[in-house]
Amino acid sequence: MSKGYITAEDYQAAFHGIELPEGPIELVKGSTIPDVHIFLDKQITILRTGTHERIKEPVRWRLDRLLEIIEEMKQP
Repeated sequence: MSKGYITAEDYQAAFHGIELPEGPIELVKGSTIPDVHIFLDKQITILRTGTHERIKEPVRWRLDRLLEIIEEMKQP
């Protein structure tokens, strides 16, 4: 694994202690997360067990996007 990539543990720490939305959440147009908790567990498992960056990179993008959405939801 190349240096500089965010690990599964980093994402776990980023999501730890924040209130997750119930869902469904639209990640991007046409891509909806029905259950955020299940989505998060699956995506982190893929990061932890995946062997190729081409599999892990889209997972990181989805997790980053979810963090952005959660931050946007906090804004008044």
